[in-house]
Amino acid sequence: MKPDNYCVRCKGAKNLCGLGYCPILKKIRSQHRNTRELKETIFGPSNEAFVGSSNYPDISWGPILSLGSHLGARELYEQGYAKVVEYRAAMVKGRRFGGIRPNKRSVEETQEAALSVKPVDLEVNFSRKPKFDMRFSSVVAPVGASAPMRKVRLCDNAKIPRAVDTLIEEGLKARETMVALHGRGLDNYYISSVLSVGKLGVPDKRVLVPTRWSITATDDMLGKHLMERVREYPQVNAVWVFTHESYSNHYEVIIAPGAWEFENFEAWCPNTLWNLGGSTARVSVEHEPFGGRSKYAESQAGAYYAVRLAALEFLDKIRRQGRVVAIREVYEGYQVPVGVFQVRENARDAFGNAKMHSSVSDALEVVGGRLRLGIGEYVKRSRVIGQRNLLEFL
Repeated sequence: MKPDNYCVRCKGAKNLCGLGYCPILKKIRSQHRNTRELKETIFGPSNEAFVGSSNYPDISWGPILSLGSHLGARELYEQGYAKVVEYRAAMVKGRRFGGIRPNKRSVEETQEAALSVKPVDLEVNFSRKPKFDMRFSSVVAPVGASAPMRKVRLCDNAKIPRAVDTLIEEGLKARETMVALHGRGLDNYYISSVLSVGKLGVPDKRVLVPTRWSITATDDMLGKHLMERVREYPQVNAVWVFTHESYSNHYEVIIAPGAWEFENFEAWCPNTLWNLGGSTARVSVEHEPFGGRSKYAESQAGAYYAVRLAALEFLDKIRRQGRVVAIREVYEGYQVPVGVFQVRENARDAFGNAKMHSSVSDALEVVGGRLRLGIGEYVKRSRVIGQRNLLEFL
């Protein structure tokens, strides 16, 4: 792998450069300092927890408190890019080390808060004043300050749906419970939280799951569940094109007649977050045939599964299947990673803006006119709409 491709593939998570830290994220952290005065005891609303992945299985965990009003993921996304960074900077994370099987009493109140469908008030006593050290990730939303905690106290009644308690008590396998929760109208954000705090699966095998892993695992498992249904639907009878741009991320999605198939492109333009020194765009592509894929989408990580979930949600809604090609171009304005939730919500918004075309060639012409890179590079690398396959659509 060429050094100039390290950042696009790594996104600060895999240490491909061998430095032991990400110089890009370190520079961003140094530029985002907060002078907010924090105390050793903080009271605030929460229904979010964070489980770390460093030194797994000897990991840390704890609740995340909001120092202002609390917003859900969709509400936060609609506030816009700058507001997301500002909002997440005003959050405090408690940390306690206890591995993936912590003492039940020590973790119980954090779990209760995470299972609540509405924020509950927590009082967290830290071993020292939390320090602002905003850490960024391509998967997990950032948090402004953190510190080791002595104890956490739930000051309100957690609003846990009865169906959730019942399903957790039944002790089914994690995927079965996730699908059942989804069928009861609970979204991927809630389900990934329940998975992360160790409340899913067979009781004697339950463990805390690092937050970044639980987010991608939830998107993957819910996607596979929807895929089983989508494969049984009739095929779309026209070429659909969807477009959307937000957070300096531009999306174009084509759904063409045919059996289910999914292909996702990511193009990081020069002077964007993971291509700061590049002179040309860095493009990655991941593909999934009708029967699904067994290998992890290494080059795109959580973003691949987030976009795939959005596509499957749309196809399930219209009860159709088709060949899906999604293209994401990232522009210069996206300089601070705010988590994969913005990718998922951006893709969901794209599917609310549809136009139909009589042929793939017409659709490609329209899409190409809106993409900074044009359409040629994508067609050349595509397994779905590549040069060899175009005749199938004409």
